[in-house]
Amino acid sequence: MFLPKIKNEDLPEELRKILGNSDAEFDSIVDMSDVMDIQLDPDAYFEQRHKTANSLVEARRILEEMRQQERREEKRKS
Repeated sequence: MFLPKIKNEDLPEELRKILGNSDAEFDSIVDMSDVMDIQLDPDAYFEQRHKTANSLVEARRILEEMRQQERREEKRKS
């Protein structure tokens, strides 16, 4: 994991006195074994999201057709 450094010339005077001529470096506050690197392909993600949305629309269309058919049958029976 890349952690930033601040160049010595960019530091305030108080920190330059503490650090001397070295740059300010940061230590990780996270154990690297706790970090997960998730590989994500944005194109595949959005393609799958689109397919899922289309499937939901189709399922709702079929459900609505079935409900209309059931209403028609109830009217005929009445």
